[in-house]
Amino acid sequence: MADFDILREGLRGLDGDLYLCHLFAPAEKRDALLTLYYLYADIARIPASVSEPMIGAIRLQWWRDLLDAVASGDSRNAPIGEALLVYPLDSENVLPLIDGREAALPESTRTAGDLQKEAASVGPAWLTLACRTLNDEITEKLPSDLLAEAGTGFELMRLVPQQGEPVAEKAHELLASACRGFNRLPRQQRKALLPAFLPIGLARRQAANYPRQKSLLLYQFSLLKMAFFGTV
Repeated sequence: MADFDILREGLRGLDGDLYLCHLFAPAEKRDALLTLYYLYADIARIPASVSEPMIGAIRLQWWRDLLDAVASGDSRNAPIGEALLVYPLDSENVLPLIDGREAALPESTRTAGDLQKEAASVGPAWLTLACRTLNDEITEKLPSDLLAEAGTGFELMRLVPQQGEPVAEKAHELLASACRGFNRLPRQQRKALLPAFLPIGLARRQAANYPRQKSLLLYQFSLLKMAFFGTV
């Protein structure tokens, strides 16, 4: 039986922004969104947390093997495996979250183009899954460029290297356009998908202030403001 409290504590340690954002999901959707956000955050940290590319490749393969096992009804006794049995995710969009991290494993300097390629592979797939988790019917009606811009910009902001002002500027361009597009959606659509777009709104603010960083309290206030007004 899935223990979502374990995943919730795990997500809090892995990614504070996604932890806070998932709390704004409706109660009946919260654990499903938690499952996705935990999966994303755990996979995302692999390239930066290993000392050798081979170790990273092995850990990424563990995730592929887990998805295969879950498809056969086997959780492999992992809390995230148990959660995926309760809330299955579309493998077509989950695999890019894993495969897209392969490019970050080699020990070499990556260009802005390399970073944008990874962001374009991972970000839209993650955001599509998040939106479908909340409301599949509304997600099907979304403009494809909205998910592409928002997802790529979000991921690109997370990949900004040291002294990466040009990368942050590109991320901000994408995020600002995506936020305008989201805010033009009908209120009912915005309300349904807001928990998935709250991280997009936070990323836009981080990109706008880069390389400066606002205090955590100010970002939390921004999060509450977005949730209250239903815009990002």
